[in-house]
Amino acid sequence: MTQPDKNVREAAGTRFAGLRPTLPEALVQDFASDPLAPFDNLLKKSGDPSWPLYAELEELLGSLPPDAIEAAYADTTFVALYGRSDRLARVWMAERLLIEESARRRLESITALPSRENIMPYAADCLRTIEVDGEGMVRLADFSYNNATPERDQFSFTVCSATDCPNSTYWLLRSFYEEGVADHVRVRLDPFLWGPSDLYPQTMYQMLVYATPVDWESLGQLREPAHGMMQADKAPEKSELTEFCWTRRDDGIHFVCEELPPKERIKFVGARYLHAIYAPSSQSITRFDGALRIYSDLQRK
Repeated sequence: MTQPDKNVREAAGTRFAGLRPTLPEALVQDFASDPLAPFDNLLKKSGDPSWPLYAELEELLGSLPPDAIEAAYADTTFVALYGRSDRLARVWMAERLLIEESARRRLESITALPSRENIMPYAADCLRTIEVDGEGMVRLADFSYNNATPERDQFSFTVCSATDCPNSTYWLLRSFYEEGVADHVRVRLDPFLWGPSDLYPQTMYQMLVYATPVDWESLGQLREPAHGMMQADKAPEKSELTEFCWTRRDDGIHFVCEELPPKERIKFVGARYLHAIYAPSSQSITRFDGALRIYSDLQRK
């Protein structure tokens, strides 16, 4: 069965954020630690009475109010794929709530001061001897790579998700190894998405890229700042706004890009930020760094 486009569902969980305190803790932890959770796994588990958390999931599904079900029915994509099924509408809404709660807890975890005593996964025995800097970053050179995840001592890890989707850093990590720069890179590990390598899903993804190739020769002759903006063709409250700028400075052409989430999602989605420097003389990128910026409602305004 095909899952509805998650972008159509962005405001669904937010609208019913008051239900967050009722989410069973065991269910939240299981969902947050499963890299396949947003990709139909909850739907599969909802039909498996032998699943250890089946009772907790049934309790959550049964507690959803009628207006939550009506919100699913009001979505044309949901109805086209699932029809007017009360059961599937409840699973759909529960999944959205769990995605947002997992993402909110991730932001809460990575903004805490890094500590081996209380910040995962660094408190785990398998990482006790690894060097962790003041920002909770580790060297990729201290891990092996299996074309899907970094590994160490028979445990697999994920670079911290930059959105509410667990595959958001998959292609970035892959590019580090494909370009041969991984040994020079430090990353923040995800606090939830890790586990024994023989049990942790080693998933590979496909991505379609729609973009215009950069004209590096023209860029090297840049004199005035070049600004740009991108936004998906959907409602503003469901779409991130991406702004970027190329600027000439003394040490090269600087590229700055930031993807701002809509205010409706600011409590559980950070803003992805990227900075790079292009040196026209060597026709190469001499610096590349990124960050996840977390804004409050006031700062977002």
